[in-house]
Amino acid sequence: MADSEHTEGTHPAGKPAVAAQGEIIGKPTMLVKYDGMLDAETVLSCLKRVNYPLEDVSILFRVEGSDQVMDLTTGHMAAGQSLTDEELSARKSQSGQTLVLLHPTAEQAPAVGQALTEIGHPNLHPEIEYAGETRAHGRPGGVDRHDEHVS
Repeated sequence: MADSEHTEGTHPAGKPAVAAQGEIIGKPTMLVKYDGMLDAETVLSCLKRVNYPLEDVSILFRVEGSDQVMDLTTGHMAAGQSLTDEELSARKSQSGQTLVLLHPTAEQAPAVGQALTEIGHPNLHPEIEYAGETRAHGRPGGVDRHDEHVS
């Protein structure tokens, strides 16, 4: 690899994202919000059907009125949270949201989004937010930012 380029992690499609010197590549990001608590295995099975890499998926439960989240794949508080597992356990019966965070490419996003709309309550559709890849270039005098446009 040339001195002016370095790898910034691995893209979900398995190809390394290559950034030029002074460039930061932000992965495309999908956030899916469901009312209530979903079973993590249901979400993972849904994504497995569309061949999405499961190691790129975070499934969290956020108690209503709080910013504290539990990792539904482990059943424990997510890293960096101030609540203990015991305190969260007491709040589990409260209403809240299941959050699914992943990084599909623009090509993967339609299939992943469609698959994720098929789980949960049949009369309630999840809220899906998607932002494409972002590239920020550090330049003298500031930063140039280029966002991938998605429809």
